[in-house]
Amino acid sequence: MQSVSGASQPAFAGGGLAAITGTVMGMTRFFVPAAFRAQSAPRAGRGVRSVTLALSLAALTACGGGSIDVTPDPATQPVTFEGAVVKGPVAGARVCASWLVDGTADASSTVCTESGADGGYALTMPRRAAVLLVEATQGAYADETEPAVRVPLSRLRGALAFDGPESRRDLQVSALTELAVLRAQATGGLRAEPLAAAKAEVERSFGVSGIERVRPADLTRPQTSGLDETTRYGLVNAGVRGWMAERGRPAAALDAALAELAERMAAGTLHEELAAFRAGIRRVIVANPGAGLASNASAWSQAIALDFGRPPPTPVTPLLVETAGSLRYAVPWANPVIVALTGGAPLACVTNVPVGTAEDAVLAAAAATVAPFGQTAQTLVPVAACLGSGTAYTIDFPSGRIVSGDRG
Repeated sequence: MQSVSGASQPAFAGGGLAAITGTVMGMTRFFVPAAFRAQSAPRAGRGVRSVTLALSLAALTACGGGSIDVTPDPATQPVTFEGAVVKGPVAGARVCASWLVDGTADASSTVCTESGADGGYALTMPRRAAVLLVEATQGAYADETEPAVRVPLSRLRGALAFDGPESRRDLQVSALTELAVLRAQATGGLRAEPLAAAKAEVERSFGVSGIERVRPADLTRPQTSGLDETTRYGLVNAGVRGWMAERGRPAAALDAALAELAERMAAGTLHEELAAFRAGIRRVIVANPGAGLASNASAWSQAIALDFGRPPPTPVTPLLVETAGSLRYAVPWANPVIVALTGGAPLACVTNVPVGTAEDAVLAAAAATVAPFGQTAQTLVPVAACLGSGTAYTIDFPSGRIVSGDRG
């Protein structure tokens, strides 16, 4: 324990002494012998002050010079949210965060700041177990298809459900986090469960992960780590602008473009934009040679695994599988030679297909087999539709090898 030195004595002068004495006496019960009290009684005023001072100093000495270690309760401490506003880094954006109550912003909790030149921001909030909404407006960013052009930001948002012990949390604000907010609003509101489902849908569709955690790459800078999650996120985030350019839309129409992508996700038609989106990513890569990817832009754009909201493959059901494990696919025999050979039979047979196999996979095997003949395998039909009608080919799954060319 530390003793009270002469250097510490000025702290006990005047009002400081009264404060310390009151604090210590309020915390500690001291035993004072009766004989001592009796002897001190005639000098009540000065004696009591002397005893009090002595006991106070003793207590402070025992406690290490008067310091009291009080550990704050983490549940009562504020939490800092930080990240970046990126559609290209958005400089000078007004970034405001609010806790939501039943999906609506609690205005009394709102805290605002301004993003830096790199889009970075940090906001410290009173801690709550709730959904946090961060909204960025104003500011400007470089058009990813024409980097010399600055585009005013209308609005981008990000949201997360917070209920943890951490003192800080990452929350990026990008085109993809805005899409997640739009999808959550359309499927149950800005609450924890709809928001989690919306984020999963966006990440699956665009082939990225951690849209609130990972900071999208700045494509004006060299990308040296290959197609890691940061570069992938940056390319897809910028690819939204590339897709807009492919569709002849100005950069200022970002709100409308994101709303359309969200609507396509809801309708299951996002995949119709796959080719244009890949072309948009390629356009962005070429326009930003500083990323170091332009020498092979097509390969980089194709390497992005975009699922684009295709519904999950339908598994093969027993209704479509013979005991022997066969499936039938209708094949339009447009080639007159094949029509003559098959007597017009429009069906091909795929065998050895396990129950539970994705229809897409079986169809791909059939399509690869008939493609050299100028045909396409298009429609899956029940086995019963093929029985007795004859087939042109029997195709083994999954190899796609023709195992029989006999009809019947």
